[in-house]
Amino acid sequence: MAAFLSLKYLKMNNSFRFKKFTVKQSSSVFKIGTDSVLLGCLADISDARSILDIGTGTGVLSLICAQKNPQAQITAIDSEKDACCLAGENIENSPFSSNISLIHSDLQNFTPCKQFDYIICNPPYFKVSEQLHRKHSIARQQLKLDYFSLVKKSKLLLSEKGKIGYIFPFENEKELLDISDSLCLFPERIVHIRGIRNGKIRRTFLELSHKEQEVQPEEFYIEESPRIGSEMYRNLTSDFYL
Repeated sequence: MAAFLSLKYLKMNNSFRFKKFTVKQSSSVFKIGTDSVLLGCLADISDARSILDIGTGTGVLSLICAQKNPQAQITAIDSEKDACCLAGENIENSPFSSNISLIHSDLQNFTPCKQFDYIICNPPYFKVSEQLHRKHSIARQQLKLDYFSLVKKSKLLLSEKGKIGYIFPFENEKELLDISDSLCLFPERIVHIRGIRNGKIRRTFLELSHKEQEVQPEEFYIEESPRIGSEMYRNLTSDFYL
């Protein structure tokens, strides 16, 4: 689902310009796509004072969160050295550098001294057995982080009233919901995302918490027609896109 966003907003200098910050990109780090921007914009971080960004990559999710909630302190982690270097540069060159701490660590070995009010992650989608290009295998394949390990560790790091926000392919929704239920984490919000109005559901945004409640999925679509962004997409991202 990255085509609409990247073709419209990606600049020739290989940097992605938002209203209040610019994200430099690199061929060695998985580039910004629609999923990350949707995740950052949909996440309800208004009451969060501490946020954990798992697998920060370019740092774009941390920067979106910092703009949305200037009162929050954000910890961004990534297991890849190249990603940490690039994210560090992007964070340092932004107006939000004092709000974000960057740590070179995988999730399994991350042992902070506090819990977080919001945990946000655009996780690897593909099983290790699936054939993929070698490029960005850590970011795209579950080589270091499978869904069960992600949700289990996220729960340990989540504060009592905290929330977790993920985005992933729609076909993985049942697996994520089953895993969450087994760990006593429950949906607080589910958004079904279509690339185009009346098209197939491509992604699920899932927000989890410790509180069990009844939730009805919401519908969201990115494009009204080919290359024409929907009103809901424009409204959601208006604070960020130029």
